[in-house]
Amino acid sequence: MKNKISLIFAALALISCSENRDYVIDGVLYGGSNFEGQTIYIAPLEQTGGAIDSAIIHNSRFRIQGVAQRDEICKIRMPKMMSVFVKEVEIVREPGNISILLSQPSSATGTPQNDSLQAWREYKAGIDSRLSSLGKAMKRAAGEEYNALKISYDSLKIAFDKHNRNVVNRNDNAFGNYVDKFAK
Repeated sequence: MKNKISLIFAALALISCSENRDYVIDGVLYGGSNFEGQTIYIAPLEQTGGAIDSAIIHNSRFRIQGVAQRDEICKIRMPKMMSVFVKEVEIVREPGNISILLSQPSSATGTPQNDSLQAWREYKAGIDSRLSSLGKAMKRAAGEEYNALKISYDSLKIAFDKHNRNVVNRNDNAFGNYVDKFAK
């Protein structure tokens, strides 16, 4: 009898320690009424397999629910005709409620890694914009002006690389692995 009670307590302890891995993706599609009835997919970023799940757009919204066995970077995919109007977005499929806005640009927030990925994406967009401006200015410049712009351009790239290394070092998770692959 004592062994049975111990076994029951051990089973209850295992059940209570088991981690809830459920996720819910709630998406809103900018201009979604044009895409009523179209299918949105969640697929692994590395196209080693097919779609993980899908949803039909209804009233400019979609919902995908499931269980994430592990945290992984996925992409919200859509029919090609839609990608002219909205941008596909990478997400971390992790437990919790993930909110997606499919637009130009798209965004994903709501869970720790998705919030971090979104902040990194916005930071990168700002860096890309500044690098583009500097690059255009460098094409028109000469002499000392060119040299000053080139120093600014190179310094910005070095700072972004350092930022990425810091992100990778602080994030031993799917988000950190994504930035690590990007940074290489």
